[in-house]
Amino acid sequence: MIIGSGLLARAFPGTFISRPDVCIYAAGVSNSSCTDTREFARERERLADALHRTANVDAFVYFGTCSVADPEVRDTPYVQHKLAMEKMVCAHPQSLILRLPQVAGKTPNPHTLLNFLYARISRSESFKLWSKAERNIIDVVDVAAIARQLIADSSVRNVTVNVANVVNYPMTEIVGAMEHVVGKRAVYEIVERGSAFRIDASALLPVLGKAGIEFGKDYLEKVIGRYYGRSV
Repeated sequence: MIIGSGLLARAFPGTFISRPDVCIYAAGVSNSSCTDTREFARERERLADALHRTANVDAFVYFGTCSVADPEVRDTPYVQHKLAMEKMVCAHPQSLILRLPQVAGKTPNPHTLLNFLYARISRSESFKLWSKAERNIIDVVDVAAIARQLIADSSVRNVTVNVANVVNYPMTEIVGAMEHVVGKRAVYEIVERGSAFRIDASALLPVLGKAGIEFGKDYLEKVIGRYYGRSV
């Protein structure tokens, strides 16, 4: 079964909806800037109910965030909430926690990094560019492909895996790729802020080939072009 209807939920084949042996929990708070305790409480209740109803499935998949390793945001209410949800999921006998970075895909959510950049650049609106910041970008299609490989391996349970790109991109490079795809120059003010934090994705290396994924040098622009290109 699939719980949720957003970007991640839609990335999985429809066959997962009727699978009784797997629960993909792809619901919850989608805005990483959220501080509303009521939103967090709603997810806590929904997740607790899902865990109770699926106690006997062969895999309970929950999506966490790689931001738990980011010193700039790991103490925010959102990240602390996600850690608390992970702790709940760990009590499931067949848990599989997949931590994600910035996920690219077709979504109306205005709070995603790429949607923010697209909106500002396409409308020639000014924004602040953190010159020292780096972000990890992965296509939601690749997230689902990797997840399917991990779900199929029954030995991969009761673990937490970073499902991320093997490289980070400087924000200047991400903005440059979006400029090229959109066909407009960005209007921004450079701010000497930001940092890079390492995401260990080494556990994915044996999986990438099976999933048909290659994080080549043109990966970033290909992904941005898929969802923000002028022909889309």
